[in-house]
Amino acid sequence: MFGYRARIGYISPSVMELNGYDFYRIVPEGVGLVAVTCMVEGWKEDAYKKALAQVEACARELGRRSCDFVIHGGAPLVLSQGKGFESKLLRQLQELTGAPCTTSIVAAMDAFRDLSATRLAVVDPYPADLNAKMTAYLKDWGFEVGSLVSLGTSFTESSIASVGDIYRAAKRAVSEAQNAEAVFIPCANFPVVDVIEDIETDFGLPVVSNITSQLYVGFKAIGMREKISGYGKLMRML
Repeated sequence: MFGYRARIGYISPSVMELNGYDFYRIVPEGVGLVAVTCMVEGWKEDAYKKALAQVEACARELGRRSCDFVIHGGAPLVLSQGKGFESKLLRQLQELTGAPCTTSIVAAMDAFRDLSATRLAVVDPYPADLNAKMTAYLKDWGFEVGSLVSLGTSFTESSIASVGDIYRAAKRAVSEAQNAEAVFIPCANFPVVDVIEDIETDFGLPVVSNITSQLYVGFKAIGMREKISGYGKLMRML
């Protein structure tokens, strides 16, 4: 039976490219993905607001699908609205879905705390204005961006970034951060899964990625304690 161990609801920020593929590579047998999308059109304020307006309809649909946990994907949508918006959003999601919930940036911060990491080396595909908002948002929550290296891809091309480029960007970010405690690689459509273990092994720091932090928080919430190897320290911590 589909999702006999757990059904994870997911509100994708945009089209499903890497999200579903990465999900099923990582999760144990018997865990199913139930996904909808709010179709954000780009890394722009008007696009964020338009996509956030779709959240209620998406959450109501997941509420009909017996999800055990619900993830709202897309850190830019939330952090762009400033500190405090995430709490309002999570209350709304939990009321509409009847399930425990998280959103991307909250899951990442929960992971930082469990790793005792406050100083971050960041790698992402985002433009400068979005990175400035993310840095300010994390600072408001007590996290310091020690360095930030952006691959500068377009919104629709982040999924075809090279894992070699991501690895080299992480190497540079760790070097520039000086005394970083974790490598943060956000973005739901960034091909980081294949290189998480290489980065952790070579640079000695845990990697907090979009998919691993969300699954880590979700599995903790529903009591799934199966250790998952091959995708970084967070998954092994379960």
